[in-house]
Amino acid sequence: MREAVRVMALPAGVNVRRARPGDASHVFALVEQLGYTPDHRGFDETFAQVVRHPEAAVYVAVEGLRVIGYCAMSQRPQIRLGGRAACIDELVVDERRRGEGVGTALLDAAIQYARGLGCKRVDLSTSRQRQSYERGFYLAHGFTEVDSALLRFELVKPRP
Repeated sequence: MREAVRVMALPAGVNVRRARPGDASHVFALVEQLGYTPDHRGFDETFAQVVRHPEAAVYVAVEGLRVIGYCAMSQRPQIRLGGRAACIDELVVDERRRGEGVGTALLDAAIQYARGLGCKRVDLSTSRQRQSYERGFYLAHGFTEVDSALLRFELVKPRP
């Protein structure tokens, strides 16, 4: 099943490239589609910091000048693995463009980058209520669900 998903070609005129700080406003709208409400005032600076961070990579799917999807990942050495691990931190495709292979292309770019760094694995966390989880998107791309608990300690209270 993984190969059947991967052979889907991107629509004509859509390309995947590394993100640039100037992509922030387009990505902001996609973050909102994920259900988050980031503060506009600090978003551009935070986005630029992530894009430039040596242990992060952000890919965008673009059609002309319009960003229609993005994938943010981080990677770092882990003592218990005896090597590097990567994490898909965020992946979203514009809701009007889902099912066209854009998410697959973004995920492939991130996995290829992690392989190039010699990472031993790629992790991601997602809500079981997200459409991508319900459709089996990540399972179809070779991810396996592990018995794990995600715990969080909030240092800053989320905005309502």
